[in-house]
Amino acid sequence: MGGIRWVALLALAVSALGQADDGIAPEPPPRKERKPGDTIALAVILHPKNPVTELSMAELRSYFRMEKQFWPNKRRAVLYLRASDSLEYEILLDKVYKISHEKLQKFWVRQLFSGEIPAKPSYVPSADAAGSRVHAGEGAVSVVLADEIPKGVRVLKIDGKKPTDEGYPLKGVVKPPEPSEDADAS
Repeated sequence: MGGIRWVALLALAVSALGQADDGIAPEPPPRKERKPGDTIALAVILHPKNPVTELSMAELRSYFRMEKQFWPNKRRAVLYLRASDSLEYEILLDKVYKISHEKLQKFWVRQLFSGEIPAKPSYVPSADAAGSRVHAGEGAVSVVLADEIPKGVRVLKIDGKKPTDEGYPLKGVVKPPEPSEDADAS
């Protein structure tokens, strides 16, 4: 009888291991459909143990440009950006960086090679991935859409306002899709 239990437990453990670490990330939940003209807000997320609860836009810009690299609790600020084709990234370029994607990439390379920053920011593919990274590191910071805030993170006020407040500075408008080059050829 003991042997059968052992085999059953071993089979269960092997099955669980295979499912837990098969190298394939689970599909993120589908995003809410957004239409051109919709207003969307970003939420700046931090680890819940980070003592910071609010930043000015100027302070946020300093952290996101990695000019400020440490939080008041002496933890290194670790920046996770969303993919360059995401709404979050578009809003960051417009409201925080105020430059194009190409210029931002050149900025990171210049900062890296001049020794100003230890590494370029990492990119995360989804709000859940941003939440996981932020929850795992006390110095981590990222942005997500305000209606996709993952569990286990703290949302910062920016200039004294929450993402749902009127006048919140990290709001953008969904742009219509760019016409494809094929459409011009016809």
